[in-house]
Amino acid sequence: MAFLSLEFLVFFALTAALHRALPSRFRNLFLLLAGYFFYAANQPLGLGLLIASTLIDFFLAQGIAAQRDPRSRKRLLALGLAINLGILAVFKYAVFIGASFQAFLSRLHVSQALPALHLILPLGLSYYTFKKISYLFDVYRRRLPVERSFSRFALYVSFFPAIQAGPMDRAGELMTQFPASDRPDPGRFGEGLQLIVWGLFKKLVVADRLAALVSTVFDQPGSFRGPVIILAACAYSWQIYCDFSAYTDLARGLGRILGFRLMENFRQPYLARSIGDFWRRWHISLSTWLRDYLFLPVSYSLSRRFSRRPVLAPRADRVAYMIGVVLTMALCGLWHGAGWTFVAWGLLQGLFLVSSLLTKKLRRKGVKALGLDRRRRWRDVMRVAVTFAMVSFSWIFFRAPSVKGALTLIGDIFARPAGASNAWMDRFLAGRPILELVLAGAAVVAVVAVERLLEKASLRELLAAQPVWRRWLAYYLIIFAVLLFGIYAQPEFIYGRF
Repeated sequence: MAFLSLEFLVFFALTAALHRALPSRFRNLFLLLAGYFFYAANQPLGLGLLIASTLIDFFLAQGIAAQRDPRSRKRLLALGLAINLGILAVFKYAVFIGASFQAFLSRLHVSQALPALHLILPLGLSYYTFKKISYLFDVYRRRLPVERSFSRFALYVSFFPAIQAGPMDRAGELMTQFPASDRPDPGRFGEGLQLIVWGLFKKLVVADRLAALVSTVFDQPGSFRGPVIILAACAYSWQIYCDFSAYTDLARGLGRILGFRLMENFRQPYLARSIGDFWRRWHISLSTWLRDYLFLPVSYSLSRRFSRRPVLAPRADRVAYMIGVVLTMALCGLWHGAGWTFVAWGLLQGLFLVSSLLTKKLRRKGVKALGLDRRRRWRDVMRVAVTFAMVSFSWIFFRAPSVKGALTLIGDIFARPAGASNAWMDRFLAGRPILELVLAGAAVVAVVAVERLLEKASLRELLAAQPVWRRWLAYYLIIFAVLLFGIYAQPEFIYGRF
């Protein structure tokens, strides 16, 4: 039952109507059962794991909250981490680890064949695992009171609009909204529809139109040259952003219709002025999770250790930051997928962040030498362009079929076309109408224009500030574009696979 299907539309309409009609005391249980039904309709074999792991963490949190002995609390937290990360490792990474070890043995000329593993990745496993881990940590640190109602906690874990690809709201932000308020809110339904329609435009008109262009190049490393690969890398930047942010818009829109407010997961990331700024705008629920539960504890612990060593003490904080950020981003890459391409992407992002720290003074001198310190607008434009180029370059590893394929694509960017032949361009355009490229470009320009406006106000505020005729004209134009120019052959979302 994909988000973009008639079955889901019927399911959600019935769920929203019944949820509103039920007395307040039954709503949590009803939404929980609806969520389990949605999960089972997509992946019945994973439902048992979802329920079992939710029960385990619910009772572990009760134990952590009840214990007064710090050691016992720490043991229960460690047990919860071991169970959650163990489940994630088995179902998401066991095949990858086995294949990597098999490749290692082959390099050593060892002919021992390992047993083949065939495991199904449970729907939303990475997302709901991290939500449960953050909850255990928050209860352990006494930042959040333990939840006594299993239905409320289970609903937080399995809230169906967000279970497949987030956003990963914290328990203190989402769980406190259950059950939905009985107070009438006329604007809630309209706000939800605005988010849904804008998400459909980004997914069907932009992302899925760019998908064919991107696949042509990335699935055939070595077949194209610099200009087309650069075009495809930039197209993939917009494809993955429009695809993923569209899912978030749909999830937030569905949540608003039901009466809940999910967190903002994107904040115009391609208007970022640095890699650090990019990660404050991109996949915010994940980046803040990694910051709070991985980077800060690791870097703080390393800083304390380094400060005791005479050689490292003067720069303990800086060295701890660099190690912490590279480790965090490498694990961020691995979270996205069980493959070396994702690890390479994460490491590259970590190196970008480290280089940003190390070259801070040098870049300031360069800005001053070029006179850009007196031309703020031009400086900001250059910073946005450089950041987008760096992010697009890193996406090559994320999208490529293998690390070797990524290196081939990068090498071909700098390779000269063979002679004066443009056969590689002819091959790229074969069977693809120029109109499709024009439509793709126009759709991206439309998204950029709206993103610029959204820097100053939310979508709801932006539309509310317009005259009624202009607001409804915008609605009709977007719906018309979705119906006329939407690509309906690819209902899956990219991040739904992670």
